[in-house]
Amino acid sequence: MKKTITILLAIAFVTTAAMSSFGATAMEDEAQAVRNYLNVVDAKLAKAKKANQSAKVNQLHAEKAATLARWNKLKASKVVAPAPIIVNPAPVVIINPPAKAGRGVGIYVNGGLDAGLLGFAGNLDYDLSGVLTQGLSARVGLNYVSGTNPNGNDSMKAVSAKLGAVYYVTPYLPNMGLPLTWYVGGAYLLPVKVNAGRTGKWGAEAYVGANYNVPEMGTVNFELGYSGLKYADSQPALKGLDLKIGYGMIF
Repeated sequence: MKKTITILLAIAFVTTAAMSSFGATAMEDEAQAVRNYLNVVDAKLAKAKKANQSAKVNQLHAEKAATLARWNKLKASKVVAPAPIIVNPAPVVIINPPAKAGRGVGIYVNGGLDAGLLGFAGNLDYDLSGVLTQGLSARVGLNYVSGTNPNGNDSMKAVSAKLGAVYYVTPYLPNMGLPLTWYVGGAYLLPVKVNAGRTGKWGAEAYVGANYNVPEMGTVNFELGYSGLKYADSQPALKGLDLKIGYGMIF
């Protein structure tokens, strides 16, 4: 009968341990079952000691130790590590740095409105940061303009050489989170070919511009300004708005 009770208690203990995965309540039930079983073992030990049953005492001590060892192992396996705290890092916005003034030589080709007429320009900028001041570049190039001068109704085509400068003012204008570099500039214009061959006279242009850097591709260039060109004594000067877009490379 005693052996039967022992087996039943052991079965109850194993069954309780198998249900431990169902949460904290199951663990508490298991703990109570173990305590109940150990109380029975302790009662048997007291009875065996009183009867001087040494072999029985040793057996019950071993049984109690084994039960405690199994219980401790089970508790250790049920310890749930605290969930790691995952901190989502703030998104990193990478903006390609704008093309810098002062990287040697820049070559640009653009087109659009030149003094209000159709025009194209080719410019070469040479950095003077190491010679004069940071952000300053000399500009040489050619302008081509074609159309009817609205001030004299004169149909004309003109090619002008230019000599001027640009100064990068990026720190003073917003880049709107884009890889932009801003500049202001101006140039003296010298007509070298007008219509069938008239040359001479003079002109000037002033503008504000921006370079949008496209990584590994180059620079998209925008310019907004005003220019005038006196190309003949018999005709009034051509004057008007400049609005151009183009492409460039900085070396």
